Amino acid sequence: MQALGTFTRGLGALLIGGLTATASVASDIRVLSSFDTSQLPTYSVLQRYMDNVADISGGKTTFTVFGPEAVSIFEQLEPVSNGVFDALYTHPVFHAGNGGLALAVDAIDVDPVARRASGVWDSVDTYYQETHNLKMVAMMSVSMAGYHLFTKEPLSEAGDLAGRKVRGTPTYFGVIEALGAEPVVLPGSEIYSALQTGIVDGAGWPAAGMISMKHYEVAAYRLRPTFGAATQPVFINLDVWNGLDAEEQGYLLEAGKLTELEMPWLGNAIQADEDAKLDELGVKVEMLSPEMATKVQNAFDAGIWAIAKESSGEAATALHEQAKAAGLTE
Repeated sequence: MQALGTFTRGLGALLIGGLTATASVASDIRVLSSFDTSQLPTYSVLQRYMDNVADISGGKTTFTVFGPEAVSIFEQLEPVSNGVFDALYTHPVFHAGNGGLALAVDAIDVDPVARRASGVWDSVDTYYQETHNLKMVAMMSVSMAGYHLFTKEPLSEAGDLAGRKVRGTPTYFGVIEALGAEPVVLPGSEIYSALQTGIVDGAGWPAAGMISMKHYEVAAYRLRPTFGAATQPVFINLDVWNGLDAEEQGYLLEAGKLTELEMPWLGNAIQADEDAKLDELGVKVEMLSPEMATKVQNAFDAGIWAIAKESSGEAATALHEQAKAAGLTE
């Protein structure tokens, strides 16, 4: 591992040198993405950001995207921190074990203006600069609807999922348990087959995604309301960032602000389109009772903050207090 770290740092220095040598003219930024076009609702956030950079820069700043086939989603933070790639588009839960403070934003209200005005945005940015050698240029929510569970069978007569097994990463554990079910950890790529073979009875996933992942073929119900807010940051290696001129830094930051404002509404339209298609495909909506919906949301928020605090310690505690003071979370 030490040899690998030395190699990646050396390669990173070469890549940084190659990019910054022409930064005053134009840059092609090598982005490592945790998502590809098979997860279109999530990938569309990165695409919108890149399109906005292109418009604002007049095409001077471009991107080359490398997907999860290049580097596993759980191993992407280090090669960007070390400069092997210039930028990272991800969900912070994938690096929660290595200081994933930004995952806490999933439990913070989708209000791009308030996130900045409250200092939440700056706190997350500062943390990643100091901890991971990364500059945050955008912190974009996928939509107003964050996550949901989908199942093979409807809710029980009691309005829960008691006795069932539901796939989920740790971010879903509180929700799954609040509904009386047992969490089962599986990669997202195995959800389809696990539902098909009966290994699980349901799964947690971003609210938009059943179409692109074909989950509708093996799950007949989707639970509503949704909970949380899926938020995806774009980070740039800090050495790369410091090598860009002020004009190009401005392009990247301005595009971040714009995309943060746009995506909740664009994402809502994507969600509405998907929901209409799911209706046509016969995937039924199961509504949680108001009491259960509140229980689910509270369980999600508590779980997210617990993971963030375990991952990032005092920084997460301070962020929680900052967000609560601004009325953006419980």
